Amino acid sequence: MKKIEYKPIILTVALIAFQSLCYFISKLLGGNPTLIGGVIDNKIPFNIWFIIPYCIWYLLIFLIPYYLYKKDKNIFTKYFLAYSLSTFIANIIFIVYPTCVDRPIVTGTSFIELITRIVFWVDTPAQNCFPSLHCAVSMLFILYMFECKKAPVHLKILTAIMSILIMMATLFTKQHVFIDLVSGNILAIISYIIVYKLKKTNKKVKELLAL
Repeated sequence: MKKIEYKPIILTVALIAFQSLCYFISKLLGGNPTLIGGVIDNKIPFNIWFIIPYCIWYLLIFLIPYYLYKKDKNIFTKYFLAYSLSTFIANIIFIVYPTCVDRPIVTGTSFIELITRIVFWVDTPAQNCFPSLHCAVSMLFILYMFECKKAPVHLKILTAIMSILIMMATLFTKQHVFIDLVSGNILAIISYIIVYKLKKTNKKVKELLAL
């Protein structure tokens, strides 16, 4: 049985803690949120079953970085930096332009309805949605898994499929609107490019993290 390495888990927890702290601060500093949504969102039906891939994201934010750490610590370092940068930029936007979305009310007591109600309760109010960090991080999953040469093709494809389902889930669960998805992907790509160009910074951060 392979030994579990705790460093990538600890670093991932640190990333999530950083994201949560930034989100808390952005809610304190942000003004009255603007309700967003458009024609495209009105045509997308609420589908409660998409709460499953939506919740799988919370599992992947631990599994993907752990896998990258085991396979290629240079790519893990870049993922760490891109995640941090995406979080920082997104929360600046949250403060400058706070937004909210209109969600349906779920009152049922079936298993899937209970999960949805819990997710909605934890994420109440549905505020600071633009850009979607759910989508941004999902795009980072794709970008860095495909960059990892040691990752098999089938795993890269599976990651891409799951990430796309997660992005779709943000729309079908009405947690986000279409512009949140697009802006989240753009944010991830910008962060990816910036981190790619900061090769000296990557090396210093890798040394700082003792990877």
